[in-house]
Amino acid sequence: MKQLKIVIITVLILGILTAGGFFGLRYYSDLKLMEEAAAGSFDCSALEKSMAFAVTVSERKGFPDTFKLKCKEASETIKAIEAEKERIRLEEEARRLEEERLAALAAANIDTRYEDKNPPVFLYYRGTPQIKVGGSFDIHKYIGYGDDVDRDVDLKVEGSVNTGVEGVYSLKITLTDDAGRTTTKKMDVSVVSDTSSGSSGESKKENFGDFVANFKTPDTYVGIDVSRWQEDIDFTRVKAAGCEFAYMRLGGYDNGEHFIDRCFEANRKGARDNGLMMGIYWYGEEGSAAEVKASVKYLMDVLGGEALDFPIAYDWEDYRNFETHGMNLHDLNDRYADFEREVEKYGYKACLYGSKNALINTWTHERKNPVWLAQYNVEPTYEGAYFMWQHSSVGRIDGINGDVDLDVFYPAKMVLR
Repeated sequence: MKQLKIVIITVLILGILTAGGFFGLRYYSDLKLMEEAAAGSFDCSALEKSMAFAVTVSERKGFPDTFKLKCKEASETIKAIEAEKERIRLEEEARRLEEERLAALAAANIDTRYEDKNPPVFLYYRGTPQIKVGGSFDIHKYIGYGDDVDRDVDLKVEGSVNTGVEGVYSLKITLTDDAGRTTTKKMDVSVVSDTSSGSSGESKKENFGDFVANFKTPDTYVGIDVSRWQEDIDFTRVKAAGCEFAYMRLGGYDNGEHFIDRCFEANRKGARDNGLMMGIYWYGEEGSAAEVKASVKYLMDVLGGEALDFPIAYDWEDYRNFETHGMNLHDLNDRYADFEREVEKYGYKACLYGSKNALINTWTHERKNPVWLAQYNVEPTYEGAYFMWQHSSVGRIDGINGDVDLDVFYPAKMVLR
């Protein structure tokens, strides 16, 4: 059919040239024919050649200028149609290639929302672990890692450990993301007959009385944070020792299951009965928005609408197993944002708990509220916004048998949005 149209058009052009009339050209340049050309109904290139021939002959034969103009206009129209068809083809090809690229990235579990700017990082790392002779060695007990974009970082370990023979075994550990960026650390694994030989002894304990003397001011409150690790707590004696508030673990999400801290109800009652300010925190390992939503509902069901003195803190600490969660660091930040959003639906405020290092290098997204900072130091050096400072994990206070975390609350800094 295409060939037939081209033959007819050529005959018309020849008729024009021989007869010197314009009726053939008028048919040739008919709008419908141009629309068919634009729609790709026939080969415009052959048509263009015929028009070029017509223009050349018309110039040689001395045809009227109007005839020449019509021929040239038709020829330019055909060229424009061809150019537009090529532009559309190139756009479609580019779109197809981009779709294939995104599909490949999705299949490789790569986050396409962000540019991969950084190499992978070690989120947990022990550089000099000890293994008892005859024991087993698993590298994943001593490292945890992730990437800002890649959800499946490649791990390469060079060297080996013979746990049957005492000695120090050096390993080279390399992380590689999909962008080809790498991070390398060295690990020296000691295989020993007595694993207690490398212990430096217990950390120095901090008496709550000394803690009060050092950090209680007219602008601060001093308190503790507790969980089942503190076992049974005598809050009457804790209050008498000078404690003004208690942050306590309500529960968490671990290995795909929700749980209530077995000491939460007793801690809640003890704190309230003794007039302590109270806050709760949630130990999370959620890997998706849906999991966070379910966790917050579970939390709220346990809390039962009770009023709190502090925002509900989100405590995500499973850095040693981070690579098993199938997330990147942006995903992790999104989980806190999900937590904050879900908590607010119930009329509460949320905050993030984290160490100075984690808050700087891992929790990089903007947050609405100041954080609960963990930094075991004589004073906090974190430059971001915080309202609570976890000063020590080896505090001692009357009413608790064993170590307890010591915290300083700065009410002027608790500006919540």
